[in-house]
Amino acid sequence: MVDQKEKNRKKALIILQVVVYGYLLAMFLIQLYMSFARGWWEL
Repeated sequence: MVDQKEKNRKKALIILQVVVYGYLLAMFLIQLYMSFARGWWEL
């Protein structure tokens, strides 16, 4: 019983980390896209 709970807890933590890092990455990419869209960087 304890092992199953431990497994679920680890899985939940991994999922949480993926969600958080995915969110941060999305924010970063949106910022980057906005800066390119505004023409701050001349390509």
